[in-house]
Amino acid sequence: MIKTCSRDSPIVYLSALLSLIGYSSPATYAASYQSSTTSAIELGTAGAGSAADTSNLANIAVNPAITAAFLYPAMAIAGIFVKSENDIHGEYYSGGDPGALDNSSIGNNYVVPSGYFAFPINHKWSFGLATFSNYNVRNNYASEYPAGILTGQRSLFTYEINPNIAVKLTNKLYLGIGVSAIYGNYQLATNYGAQNPNNPSQIYQDFNGSGLGFRYGIGGLYKINKHHQFGLSYRTATEIETEGDFTTLAKNNDLEFQDTTTLSMAVPSELTLSGFHQLDPRLAIQYSLAWYGWQNLDYISVSHPDCPANLDFNLPQGQCLIESVTAEDSWKIAFAVSYKLSDVILLRSGASTEKTTESATFAIPFDKKTNFSFGLTYYASRTLSFDMGLTYARYDTTRIKDTIGLDDFDVSAEGNSTMLGLQLNYQLID
Repeated sequence: MIKTCSRDSPIVYLSALLSLIGYSSPATYAASYQSSTTSAIELGTAGAGSAADTSNLANIAVNPAITAAFLYPAMAIAGIFVKSENDIHGEYYSGGDPGALDNSSIGNNYVVPSGYFAFPINHKWSFGLATFSNYNVRNNYASEYPAGILTGQRSLFTYEINPNIAVKLTNKLYLGIGVSAIYGNYQLATNYGAQNPNNPSQIYQDFNGSGLGFRYGIGGLYKINKHHQFGLSYRTATEIETEGDFTTLAKNNDLEFQDTTTLSMAVPSELTLSGFHQLDPRLAIQYSLAWYGWQNLDYISVSHPDCPANLDFNLPQGQCLIESVTAEDSWKIAFAVSYKLSDVILLRSGASTEKTTESATFAIPFDKKTNFSFGLTYYASRTLSFDMGLTYARYDTTRIKDTIGLDDFDVSAEGNSTMLGLQLNYQLID
Protein backbone atom coordinates (compact mmCIF):
# COMPACT_ATOMS: atom_id res chain seq x y z
CA MET A 1 0.00 0.00 0.00
CA ILE A 2 2.02 2.74 -0.99
CA LYS A 3 0.74 5.89 0.35
CA THR A 4 2.22 9.09 1.25
CA CYS A 5 0.97 9.57 4.68
CA SER A 6 3.18 10.97 7.38
CA ARG A 7 0.89 9.97 10.24
CA ASP A 8 0.65 6.67 12.07
CA SER A 9 -2.97 5.65 12.01
CA PRO A 10 -4.04 2.33 13.51
CA ILE A 11 -5.42 0.11 10.87
CA VAL A 12 -7.71 -2.65 10.26
CA TYR A 13 -5.45 -4.50 7.91
CA LEU A 14 -8.12 -5.67 5.65
CA SER A 15 -8.53 -2.05 5.02
CA ALA A 16 -5.05 -1.16 5.07
CA LEU A 17 -5.14 -2.92 1.78
CA LEU A 18 -7.60 -0.35 0.67
CA SER A 19 -5.01 2.26 1.22
CA LEU A 20 -2.74 0.19 -0.90
CA ILE A 21 -0.59 1.74 -3.42
CA GLY A 22 -0.50 5.31 -2.84
CA TYR A 23 2.93 6.32 -2.94
CA SER A 24 5.81 6.47 -0.78
CA SER A 25 7.69 5.82 2.26
CA PRO A 26 6.63 3.75 5.19
CA ALA A 27 3.28 4.90 6.49
CA THR A 28 0.28 3.42 8.14
CA TYR A 29 -3.23 3.25 6.94
CA ALA A 30 -6.69 3.41 8.09
CA ALA A 31 -9.27 0.91 8.73
CA SER A 32 -12.16 -0.95 7.35
CA TYR A 33 -15.35 -1.92 9.04
CA GLN A 34 -16.67 -5.27 10.06
CA SER A 35 -19.63 -5.33 7.72
CA SER A 36 -22.99 -6.47 9.09
CA THR A 37 -23.76 -8.60 6.08
CA THR A 38 -24.34 -12.01 7.62
CA SER A 39 -28.16 -11.98 7.88
CA ALA A 40 -31.31 -9.88 7.68
CA ILE A 41 -32.02 -10.52 11.36
CA GLU A 42 -28.59 -9.13 12.26
CA LEU A 43 -29.45 -6.00 10.29
CA GLY A 44 -32.57 -5.66 12.44
CA THR A 45 -30.62 -5.92 15.72
CA ALA A 46 -27.44 -4.01 14.75
CA GLY A 47 -25.53 -7.21 15.54
CA ALA A 48 -26.72 -7.44 19.16
CA GLY A 49 -26.97 -10.90 20.71
CA SER A 50 -25.11 -12.58 17.87
CA ALA A 51 -23.31 -15.11 20.11
CA ALA A 52 -26.35 -15.92 22.28
CA ASP A 53 -29.58 -15.62 20.25
CA THR A 54 -30.59 -19.15 19.21
CA SER A 55 -33.66 -18.00 17.26
CA ASN A 56 -31.43 -16.91 14.34
CA LEU A 57 -29.63 -19.78 12.61
CA ALA A 58 -27.29 -17.26 10.93
CA ASN A 59 -25.66 -16.65 14.32
CA ILE A 60 -23.67 -19.85 13.83
CA ALA A 61 -21.39 -17.59 11.77
CA VAL A 62 -20.38 -16.02 15.10
CA ASN A 63 -20.86 -18.84 17.62
CA PRO A 64 -20.76 -22.46 16.35
CA ALA A 65 -22.29 -23.72 19.63
CA ILE A 66 -25.66 -22.33 18.49
CA THR A 67 -25.82 -25.17 15.93
CA ALA A 68 -26.65 -27.65 18.69
CA ALA A 69 -29.65 -25.57 19.79
CA PHE A 70 -31.56 -26.60 16.64
CA LEU A 71 -33.45 -29.83 17.23
CA TYR A 72 -34.48 -30.28 13.59
CA PRO A 73 -32.71 -29.76 10.24
CA ALA A 74 -32.82 -26.04 9.46
CA MET A 75 -31.68 -23.58 6.84
CA ALA A 76 -31.58 -19.81 6.39
CA ILE A 77 -30.91 -18.02 3.10
CA ALA A 78 -30.30 -14.25 3.04
CA GLY A 79 -29.48 -11.50 0.56
CA ILE A 80 -28.33 -8.02 1.59
CA PHE A 81 -28.23 -4.88 -0.53
CA VAL A 82 -25.75 -2.19 0.51
CA LYS A 83 -25.94 1.44 -0.66
CA SER A 84 -23.26 3.96 0.34
CA GLU A 85 -23.35 7.76 0.15
CA ASN A 86 -19.87 9.01 1.00
CA ASP A 87 -18.79 12.52 0.01
CA ILE A 88 -15.40 14.27 0.06
CA HIS A 89 -15.19 18.09 0.38
CA GLY A 90 -12.02 20.04 -0.34
CA GLU A 91 -10.82 22.35 2.47
CA TYR A 92 -7.32 23.28 1.25
CA TYR A 93 -5.25 22.42 -1.81
CA SER A 94 -1.77 23.88 -2.25
CA GLY A 95 -2.00 23.31 -6.00
CA GLY A 96 -5.18 25.32 -6.63
CA ASP A 97 -8.87 25.59 -5.84
CA PRO A 98 -9.94 23.37 -2.87
CA GLY A 99 -13.11 22.66 -4.86
CA ALA A 100 -10.99 20.44 -7.12
CA LEU A 101 -10.84 17.99 -4.21
CA ASP A 102 -14.64 17.62 -4.00
CA ASN A 103 -15.83 14.12 -4.92
CA SER A 104 -19.36 12.96 -4.23
CA SER A 105 -20.63 9.39 -3.82
CA ILE A 106 -17.29 7.57 -3.73
CA GLY A 107 -18.97 4.43 -2.32
CA ASN A 108 -20.33 1.59 -4.45
CA ASN A 109 -23.61 -0.32 -4.20
CA TYR A 110 -23.54 -4.12 -4.04
CA VAL A 111 -25.44 -7.25 -2.98
CA VAL A 112 -24.09 -9.92 -0.61
CA PRO A 113 -25.66 -13.43 -0.38
CA SER A 114 -25.35 -15.79 2.59
CA GLY A 115 -26.59 -19.23 3.62
CA TYR A 116 -26.74 -21.28 6.83
CA PHE A 117 -27.59 -24.92 7.53
CA ALA A 118 -27.92 -27.07 10.67
CA PHE A 119 -28.17 -30.89 10.67
CA PRO A 120 -28.73 -32.67 14.02
CA ILE A 121 -26.83 -35.96 14.07
CA ASN A 122 -28.45 -37.24 17.28
CA HIS A 123 -29.84 -35.73 20.48
CA LYS A 124 -26.37 -34.37 21.42
CA TRP A 125 -24.33 -33.72 18.27
CA SER A 126 -25.10 -31.39 15.34
CA PHE A 127 -23.33 -30.35 12.15
CA GLY A 128 -23.57 -26.85 10.71
CA LEU A 129 -22.45 -24.89 7.67
CA ALA A 130 -22.26 -21.11 7.29
CA THR A 131 -21.40 -19.15 4.13
CA PHE A 132 -21.16 -15.36 4.40
CA SER A 133 -19.11 -12.20 3.84
CA ASN A 134 -17.48 -10.35 6.73
CA TYR A 135 -15.69 -7.60 4.83
CA ASN A 136 -16.82 -5.72 1.75
CA VAL A 137 -15.37 -2.25 1.13
CA ARG A 138 -15.51 -0.42 -2.20
CA ASN A 139 -14.45 3.13 -3.10
CA ASN A 140 -14.46 4.87 -6.48
CA TYR A 141 -12.88 8.30 -6.79
CA ALA A 142 -12.93 10.17 -10.09
CA SER A 143 -10.03 9.04 -12.32
CA GLU A 144 -8.74 12.64 -12.62
CA TYR A 145 -8.83 13.29 -8.85
CA PRO A 146 -5.77 15.41 -7.87
CA ALA A 147 -4.76 13.01 -5.07
CA GLY A 148 -5.18 10.05 -7.41
CA ILE A 149 -2.15 8.18 -6.11
CA LEU A 150 -3.90 7.99 -2.72
CA THR A 151 -7.39 7.26 -4.02
CA GLY A 152 -8.40 5.59 -7.30
CA GLN A 153 -10.80 2.69 -7.55
CA ARG A 154 -10.50 0.05 -4.82
CA SER A 155 -12.41 -3.05 -3.83
CA LEU A 156 -11.76 -5.42 -0.93
CA PHE A 157 -13.97 -8.47 -0.48
CA THR A 158 -13.90 -11.65 1.60
CA TYR A 159 -16.27 -14.62 1.58
CA GLU A 160 -16.15 -17.33 4.21
CA ILE A 161 -17.23 -20.99 4.15
CA ASN A 162 -17.45 -22.30 7.71
CA PRO A 163 -18.38 -25.93 8.55
CA ASN A 164 -18.74 -26.59 12.27
CA ILE A 165 -19.76 -29.22 14.76
CA ALA A 166 -21.49 -28.65 18.10
CA VAL A 167 -22.41 -30.73 21.12
CA LYS A 168 -25.07 -30.34 23.79
CA LEU A 169 -23.12 -31.28 26.93
CA THR A 170 -26.05 -30.66 29.28
CA ASN A 171 -29.42 -28.95 29.05
CA LYS A 172 -27.63 -25.74 29.97
CA LEU A 173 -24.22 -25.93 28.26
CA TYR A 174 -23.44 -26.14 24.53
CA LEU A 175 -20.01 -26.12 22.87
CA GLY A 176 -19.02 -25.78 19.21
CA ILE A 177 -15.95 -25.60 17.00
CA GLY A 178 -15.56 -24.75 13.33
CA VAL A 179 -12.97 -24.29 10.60
CA SER A 180 -13.25 -21.55 7.97
CA ALA A 181 -11.90 -21.24 4.45
CA ILE A 182 -11.82 -17.54 3.55
CA TYR A 183 -11.60 -16.34 -0.04
CA GLY A 184 -10.18 -12.84 -0.36
CA ASN A 185 -10.01 -10.52 -3.37
CA TYR A 186 -8.38 -7.11 -3.62
CA GLN A 187 -8.58 -4.85 -6.67
CA LEU A 188 -6.89 -1.50 -7.11
CA ALA A 189 -6.28 1.09 -9.82
CA THR A 190 -4.64 4.41 -8.87
CA ASN A 191 -4.07 7.46 -11.07
CA TYR A 192 -1.30 10.06 -11.24
CA GLY A 193 -3.72 12.95 -10.64
CA ALA A 194 -1.92 16.24 -9.97
CA GLN A 195 1.45 14.49 -10.36
CA ASN A 196 0.74 14.34 -14.10
CA PRO A 197 -1.07 17.59 -15.02
CA ASN A 198 -1.04 16.78 -18.75
CA ASN A 199 -3.03 13.57 -18.15
CA PRO A 200 -4.26 13.28 -14.53
CA SER A 201 -6.34 10.18 -15.37
CA GLN A 202 -3.24 8.22 -16.36
CA ILE A 203 -3.09 4.91 -14.45
CA TYR A 204 -0.17 4.71 -12.01
CA GLN A 205 -0.52 1.26 -10.48
CA ASP A 206 -2.98 -1.60 -10.92
CA PHE A 207 -3.46 -4.81 -8.94
CA ASN A 208 -6.04 -7.60 -8.92
CA GLY A 209 -5.26 -10.46 -6.57
CA SER A 210 -7.11 -13.35 -4.95
CA GLY A 211 -6.21 -15.95 -2.37
CA LEU A 212 -7.42 -18.35 0.29
CA GLY A 213 -6.84 -18.40 4.06
CA PHE A 214 -7.96 -20.65 6.92
CA ARG A 215 -8.86 -20.14 10.57
CA TYR A 216 -10.87 -21.84 13.31
CA GLY A 217 -13.50 -20.68 15.75
CA ILE A 218 -14.77 -21.96 19.08
CA GLY A 219 -17.82 -20.99 21.08
CA GLY A 220 -19.91 -21.75 24.11
CA LEU A 221 -23.57 -21.17 24.94
CA TYR A 222 -24.91 -21.24 28.48
CA LYS A 223 -28.64 -21.30 29.18
CA ILE A 224 -29.54 -20.25 32.70
CA ASN A 225 -33.09 -21.24 31.81
CA LYS A 226 -35.29 -21.01 28.75
CA HIS A 227 -35.55 -17.22 29.16
CA HIS A 228 -31.94 -16.18 29.80
CA GLN A 229 -28.78 -17.25 27.98
CA PHE A 230 -25.23 -16.08 27.31
CA GLY A 231 -22.78 -16.81 24.51
CA LEU A 232 -19.03 -16.42 24.14
CA SER A 233 -17.09 -17.07 20.93
CA TYR A 234 -13.57 -16.64 19.62
CA ARG A 235 -12.26 -16.78 16.07
CA THR A 236 -8.54 -16.83 15.30
CA ALA A 237 -6.65 -14.37 13.14
CA THR A 238 -5.27 -15.44 9.78
CA GLU A 239 -3.60 -14.11 6.66
CA ILE A 240 -4.72 -14.50 3.06
CA GLU A 241 -1.93 -14.53 0.49
CA THR A 242 -3.51 -12.87 -2.55
CA GLU A 243 -1.74 -13.38 -5.87
CA GLY A 244 -2.29 -11.41 -9.05
CA ASP A 245 -0.85 -9.17 -11.73
CA PHE A 246 0.79 -5.97 -10.47
CA THR A 247 1.36 -3.21 -13.02
CA THR A 248 3.15 0.14 -12.83
CA LEU A 249 2.87 2.62 -15.70
CA ALA A 250 4.90 5.76 -16.43
CA LYS A 251 3.32 9.20 -16.83
CA ASN A 252 3.43 8.73 -20.62
CA ASN A 253 1.69 5.31 -20.30
CA ASP A 254 4.89 3.33 -20.95
CA LEU A 255 4.97 0.02 -19.10
CA GLU A 256 7.49 0.22 -16.25
CA PHE A 257 6.67 -3.07 -14.53
CA GLN A 258 4.23 -5.95 -14.85
CA ASP A 259 4.42 -9.36 -13.22
CA THR A 260 2.66 -11.68 -10.81
CA THR A 261 3.11 -10.63 -7.19
CA THR A 262 1.61 -11.56 -3.82
CA LEU A 263 0.08 -9.38 -1.16
CA SER A 264 -0.88 -10.57 2.32
CA MET A 265 -4.33 -9.64 3.67
CA ALA A 266 -4.67 -9.91 7.44
CA VAL A 267 -7.97 -11.01 8.97
CA PRO A 268 -8.30 -10.15 12.69
CA SER A 269 -9.08 -12.38 15.61
CA GLU A 270 -12.58 -11.85 17.01
CA LEU A 271 -13.93 -12.23 20.56
CA THR A 272 -17.69 -11.79 21.10
CA LEU A 273 -19.70 -11.84 24.34
CA SER A 274 -23.51 -11.72 24.07
CA GLY A 275 -26.59 -12.02 26.18
CA PHE A 276 -30.25 -12.71 25.40
CA HIS A 277 -33.14 -12.24 27.85
CA GLN A 278 -36.81 -13.01 27.26
CA LEU A 279 -38.38 -10.62 29.76
CA ASP A 280 -41.95 -11.76 29.15
CA PRO A 281 -43.77 -13.74 26.43
CA ARG A 282 -43.60 -10.74 24.08
CA LEU A 283 -40.58 -8.63 25.07
CA ALA A 284 -36.88 -9.56 24.80
CA ILE A 285 -33.55 -7.71 24.94
CA GLN A 286 -30.13 -8.71 23.64
CA TYR A 287 -26.66 -7.19 23.56
CA SER A 288 -23.10 -7.82 22.41
CA LEU A 289 -19.58 -6.63 23.01
CA ALA A 290 -17.18 -7.57 20.21
CA TRP A 291 -13.40 -7.09 20.10
CA TYR A 292 -11.18 -7.42 17.01
CA GLY A 293 -7.44 -8.00 17.37
CA TRP A 294 -4.96 -6.81 14.75
CA GLN A 295 -1.77 -8.10 16.35
CA ASN A 296 -0.77 -9.92 13.15
CA LEU A 297 -0.28 -6.72 11.15
CA ASP A 298 2.95 -4.72 11.14
CA TYR A 299 3.65 -3.77 7.52
CA ILE A 300 2.38 -4.11 3.97
CA SER A 301 4.85 -4.75 1.19
CA VAL A 302 5.01 -5.82 -2.45
CA SER A 303 8.50 -6.43 -3.78
CA HIS A 304 9.95 -7.82 -6.99
CA PRO A 305 13.53 -7.52 -8.29
CA ASP A 306 12.29 -5.89 -11.51
CA CYS A 307 10.25 -3.14 -9.83
CA PRO A 308 11.88 0.15 -10.91
CA ALA A 309 13.02 2.74 -8.38
CA ASN A 310 10.75 5.78 -7.98
CA LEU A 311 12.60 8.53 -6.14
CA ASP A 312 9.56 10.84 -6.24
CA PHE A 313 7.69 8.31 -4.10
CA ASN A 314 10.72 7.09 -2.08
CA LEU A 315 10.65 3.62 -3.60
CA PRO A 316 14.04 1.92 -4.10
CA GLN A 317 14.77 -0.58 -6.84
CA GLY A 318 12.91 -3.82 -6.22
CA GLN A 319 10.23 -2.28 -3.97
CA CYS A 320 6.87 -1.96 -5.74
CA LEU A 321 5.02 -0.98 -2.61
CA ILE A 322 5.81 -0.63 1.09
CA GLU A 323 3.96 0.64 4.11
CA SER A 324 4.60 0.11 7.79
CA VAL A 325 1.53 -0.23 9.97
CA THR A 326 0.79 0.44 13.62
CA ALA A 327 -2.39 -1.54 14.17
CA GLU A 328 -4.72 -1.12 17.13
CA ASP A 329 -7.48 -3.39 18.30
CA SER A 330 -11.05 -2.28 17.56
CA TRP A 331 -14.42 -2.87 19.18
CA LYS A 332 -18.19 -2.81 18.73
CA ILE A 333 -21.03 -2.48 21.27
CA ALA A 334 -24.63 -3.33 20.32
CA PHE A 335 -28.04 -3.44 22.03
CA ALA A 336 -31.45 -4.45 20.67
CA VAL A 337 -35.06 -4.96 21.74
CA SER A 338 -37.64 -7.26 20.15
CA TYR A 339 -41.41 -7.33 20.65
CA LYS A 340 -43.87 -9.99 19.47
CA LEU A 341 -46.71 -7.92 18.08
CA SER A 342 -48.92 -10.92 17.30
CA ASP A 343 -48.68 -14.65 16.72
CA VAL A 344 -47.22 -14.04 13.25
CA ILE A 345 -45.31 -10.73 13.57
CA LEU A 346 -42.19 -9.99 15.65
CA LEU A 347 -40.65 -6.50 15.58
CA ARG A 348 -37.05 -5.69 16.53
CA SER A 349 -34.85 -2.61 16.74
CA GLY A 350 -31.25 -2.00 17.78
CA ALA A 351 -28.28 0.32 17.77
CA SER A 352 -24.51 -0.12 17.85
CA THR A 353 -21.34 1.92 17.79
CA GLU A 354 -17.93 0.83 16.58
CA LYS A 355 -14.46 2.34 16.54
CA THR A 356 -11.79 1.13 14.17
CA THR A 357 -8.96 3.67 13.85
CA GLU A 358 -7.62 6.89 15.28
CA SER A 359 -7.16 8.51 11.89
CA ALA A 360 -9.08 8.42 8.64
CA THR A 361 -7.39 8.37 5.21
CA PHE A 362 -8.43 9.01 1.62
CA ALA A 363 -8.81 5.27 1.10
CA ILE A 364 -10.93 4.75 4.24
CA PRO A 365 -12.29 8.21 5.03
CA PHE A 366 -14.20 7.29 8.20
CA ASP A 367 -12.97 5.98 11.56
CA LYS A 368 -16.17 5.69 13.62
CA LYS A 369 -19.78 4.88 12.87
CA THR A 370 -23.10 4.38 14.60
CA ASN A 371 -25.74 1.92 13.36
CA PHE A 372 -29.50 2.24 13.77
CA SER A 373 -31.52 -0.86 12.92
CA PHE A 374 -35.08 -2.04 12.47
CA GLY A 375 -36.48 -5.40 11.42
CA LEU A 376 -39.38 -7.79 11.55
CA THR A 377 -40.13 -11.50 11.28
CA TYR A 378 -43.25 -12.94 9.66
CA TYR A 379 -44.08 -16.48 10.78
CA ALA A 380 -45.83 -18.03 7.80
CA SER A 381 -46.16 -21.41 9.51
CA ARG A 382 -44.61 -23.54 12.22
CA THR A 383 -41.72 -24.36 9.86
CA LEU A 384 -41.38 -21.30 7.61
CA SER A 385 -40.62 -17.65 8.41
CA PHE A 386 -39.40 -14.56 6.59
CA ASP A 387 -37.25 -11.68 7.87
CA MET A 388 -36.57 -8.13 6.79
CA GLY A 389 -33.79 -6.04 8.31
CA LEU A 390 -32.75 -2.44 7.69
CA THR A 391 -29.63 -0.74 9.06
CA TYR A 392 -28.70 2.90 8.61
CA ALA A 393 -25.04 3.61 9.38
CA ARG A 394 -24.00 7.18 10.10
CA TYR A 395 -20.29 7.98 9.92
CA ASP A 396 -18.65 10.65 12.02
CA THR A 397 -17.39 13.57 9.91
CA THR A 398 -13.61 13.40 9.58
CA ARG A 399 -10.76 15.67 8.45
CA ILE A 400 -8.00 14.18 6.27
CA LYS A 401 -4.66 15.78 5.47
CA ASP A 402 -1.97 14.30 3.27
CA THR A 403 0.96 15.20 1.01
CA ILE A 404 2.16 13.91 -2.35
CA GLY A 405 5.44 15.39 -3.55
CA LEU A 406 5.02 19.16 -3.23
CA ASP A 407 1.22 19.06 -3.08
CA ASP A 408 -0.70 19.33 0.19
CA PHE A 409 -4.28 18.04 0.39
CA ASP A 410 -6.84 18.77 3.12
CA VAL A 411 -10.40 17.47 2.90
CA SER A 412 -13.38 16.66 5.10
CA ALA A 413 -15.49 13.53 4.66
CA GLU A 414 -19.09 12.80 5.54
CA GLY A 415 -21.29 9.88 4.68
CA ASN A 416 -23.71 7.14 5.48
CA SER A 417 -24.73 3.73 4.22
CA THR A 418 -27.98 1.80 4.15
CA MET A 419 -28.21 -1.99 4.27
CA LEU A 420 -31.45 -3.82 3.47
CA GLY A 421 -31.68 -7.57 4.01
CA LEU A 422 -34.25 -10.27 3.25
CA GLN A 423 -34.10 -13.75 4.75
CA LEU A 424 -35.96 -17.04 4.46
CA ASN A 425 -35.88 -19.52 7.36
CA TYR A 426 -37.09 -23.15 7.24
CA GLN A 427 -37.03 -26.02 9.71
CA LEU A 428 -37.87 -29.60 8.77
CA ILE A 429 -40.08 -30.27 11.80
CA ASP A 430 -41.69 -33.71 12.09
